[in-house]
Amino acid sequence: MIYSIAHVNLARTLRGGERQTILLIKFLKLLHPDLQQYLICRKNSEILKFTTHIKDLTVIEISSRLQGHLKLANKAQIISAHEAKAVHWASIHHLLYRTPFTITRRVPQQIKNTYFNALNYENAARVIAISDRIKDEILQSFNGKLHLHDKTTLIYSALSHISANNDTVKALREHYQGLTVFGHIGAYVDKHKGQKVLIEAGIKFLAKYPNTRFILLGKGKDEEELKELTRNYPQFEWLGFKNNVIDYIEAMDIFLFPSRNEGLGSTLLDVMDHNVPIIASNVDGIPEIIHHEKTGLLHENGNSEDLYDNMCRLCNDNALKETLITNAKNSLSTFTPEYMAKCYSRMYEDILSSK
Repeated sequence: MIYSIAHVNLARTLRGGERQTILLIKFLKLLHPDLQQYLICRKNSEILKFTTHIKDLTVIEISSRLQGHLKLANKAQIISAHEAKAVHWASIHHLLYRTPFTITRRVPQQIKNTYFNALNYENAARVIAISDRIKDEILQSFNGKLHLHDKTTLIYSALSHISANNDTVKALREHYQGLTVFGHIGAYVDKHKGQKVLIEAGIKFLAKYPNTRFILLGKGKDEEELKELTRNYPQFEWLGFKNNVIDYIEAMDIFLFPSRNEGLGSTLLDVMDHNVPIIASNVDGIPEIIHHEKTGLLHENGNSEDLYDNMCRLCNDNALKETLITNAKNSLSTFTPEYMAKCYSRMYEDILSSK
């Protein structure tokens, strides 16, 4: 039986990995009401704003990687590292206190073959991949010299199960009444999320279908450049970061996700849960969620012409829209936060029983 877990997430901003960390903490508590949980995070990080409502969560804020070890000491039976910097912190804590730790890997690239990385993964009790693509990359890392097969497991990320605000959704739908609304949610970082591909396809689409709006939620280093590319096209609305993304999802007709690389794309799960058809790039872990012509449409990675063709196709085929929505909704049973929490819980208990 597990009675204490320390989650480590040292990211400064709030992105998919941080949302998944919060979901796991929340649903582990629902699964185990007596569970004591700790969160190790950076001072003033955005994750703090979203954890105040979680019962019995003890937060340890640190300003450098070396802080916090004495505060946590042996209070936790197991440590979960949820992003790269957290891995280093958990590994050091393991060396100091022999506390077993797990690593959740969320990016679809091989791990850099350095001595410290090899030590971290060698000492980890388990390595979790959020997609099969990431699992393959983990197993191919370190030139196959580490024995990671027996300790690497697949646990998918989860949808959020957040309800929309009906009044806000109504207002948004009235605002965009009579328009076809394409939506996108993601950091304004083109080399990751591929907004330039969306812009190219969108400008071409507007020439044929002018009664269209593109609403893009997020923030990031490319914001000014992306806005400049659409300066002459007011149909592109860069709305910035929104806490109530579900309200905006429900105001969308079609969701576009042209990521150039993506571990899984947990945002897609929320879009599917709220009955919006999806067009996404065929890359990395995305095809594990979006099955072409079944739960969504896939376009060639980086190919704006292919994206444009899929946009035209879906806009003119209501039967296909309904098929994709229904199939997507029916495919979500292994992507619920309850299921994710149960998978982590079983893994933690297995580690502790082995110990």
